[in-house]
Amino acid sequence: MVLIIHERWRPSGLTNVATLPTFMTLSDALVLLERCFTGLAEGAPRLREQEDARFALRPSAVWLEYRWYVQERGMAEVFLKWPRTSMEQGAAAEATVLRVHLLGVSPTLSQRAGQLLLGGTPSRDRIMDLFGDDGVRRECVCLGRTNVTVEHWEPQPGPRPLLDDARFTSLAEVLEAPDSTPEARHEAVQRLADERSPRVVAVLLALVARKHSLMALRVLSEWGVVGAREALQRDLAQVRPDNPADLWTLTALERRLQAWAALQ
Repeated sequence: MVLIIHERWRPSGLTNVATLPTFMTLSDALVLLERCFTGLAEGAPRLREQEDARFALRPSAVWLEYRWYVQERGMAEVFLKWPRTSMEQGAAAEATVLRVHLLGVSPTLSQRAGQLLLGGTPSRDRIMDLFGDDGVRRECVCLGRTNVTVEHWEPQPGPRPLLDDARFTSLAEVLEAPDSTPEARHEAVQRLADERSPRVVAVLLALVARKHSLMALRVLSEWGVVGAREALQRDLAQVRPDNPADLWTLTALERRLQAWAALQ
């Protein structure tokens, strides 16, 4: 079976698709990103792990890059992954994953992100095998061996159902209890996040103001609650240099909130 890849991936002068490479290089992926999102503003500086010495010791077999394109009332958070190679070998390395998270509301960004999928072979996102159906709509194709996915995190139209008042109060009390475990708070935040409402935002902001909660920061940054940025920056400043994994995660979330702030 011959994979038909979109015209943009044919090397100059190549007409026989049977000789096409079986994967996209990092250089190819970067060209694709620039073509699809050209002319759009980026709300925060790009976060490219390979170029930042703070992340050299992060325990991983891959390098990561994030970008945050903003338009209208939405954001396209771009995630790119490739094997850990030297800087000199990076351009020719295989781009294994190209993923876009669409947050907020932006028809323009949705249309631009859809261009990444052109010419690909429809496939199942591997993340589904890890987490099952999490309610996020995903469009996934393969360009050679490279997995390209557009995830739709946009809020659903219309009012969202509210939690029962007793259930809401019970979950909020878990977050307020001084002796609650991190695991219990994590679970409570997940359940509260089913109700995207001002009262949930207030409870989560109160939590992160008191203590670190990565799950709450993830939810608030996904929703574009820039009021969480001060607490996030406090937590980021407290990360030890010998903990590059948390440093990367919190830095990426802080850039996401910075991008949301650029829209205000």
